[in-house]
Amino acid sequence: MISKYFARAALWVATTVYVLLIPLRAEAEEVAPVLPPAGILVGRDHRVPIQPDSWPWTSIGRVNVIEGLRPKYCTGTLIGRRQVLTAAHCLINARLDGWVKPREIHFVAGQSRDGTFHGHSVALDIATDPNFRPAAEGGASLALLEPDMIARDWAIITLVDDLHLSPVPWSAFRNADLPAAGDTREIARAGYSRDRPFLLSIHRGCSAKTDAPRPGSLLHRCESRPGDSGSPILLMPDKVVLIGIHTGVVQASQGDLGYSPGTGVGVSASAFGQAAELAVEQSP
Repeated sequence: MISKYFARAALWVATTVYVLLIPLRAEAEEVAPVLPPAGILVGRDHRVPIQPDSWPWTSIGRVNVIEGLRPKYCTGTLIGRRQVLTAAHCLINARLDGWVKPREIHFVAGQSRDGTFHGHSVALDIATDPNFRPAAEGGASLALLEPDMIARDWAIITLVDDLHLSPVPWSAFRNADLPAAGDTREIARAGYSRDRPFLLSIHRGCSAKTDAPRPGSLLHRCESRPGDSGSPILLMPDKVVLIGIHTGVVQASQGDLGYSPGTGVGVSASAFGQAAELAVEQSP
């Protein structure tokens, strides 16, 4: 059943590339959803707020970005002592058509509604896919990405400070429907959604297909909202591993009814794994 759904979803994404040329909508916080309920895929919201008082939730946080006088944020995950994984489009300065400066990025791990957190640091450096580019119509756009950019929409932030938190390991599952038939593990996505900006929300029991519709990209059926860009797609609970990140949603056309939510999209660990290893190894 999962494979059948993703076969249809992958076909629709391919159609947007070659026929409709409709780019996907990325989900940085400052981008308002065009047609609600963007990111709520199956009729009702399955996200549940949780208190980030245990691992791996303590190592998931807000990536706060100052772009001029307009602050914004996405979600990020600590994958090394000082390395945070998030979506690349979150770090674009649309006004200047380039990357924000590292000093304009501030990661807060385990942010809670009462103002407490488990660690924070400004950024020292950023690593991205050199071929990543946002939609360029009228300048860089945070709202839209071309489909061939999906697998390149990752960024690894190196922090100034060691947060002394346990990182979340990643693993590349190539061309995999997860969870597999008979697998007792589950897929979950956790992030700081715009409707709960200081409260971590998790959707457990969703599904994902890696390296689809293209190598390095990912399709999933986990609920999301703006602000969730960069949030981890986790395989759990026995041995928690990050298999990819969420970056946006694809909406399907319904003629006169407009667009309805289709599927979540993101980046598989196969796309950023090598860069992540290098960033962690080179960290002082």
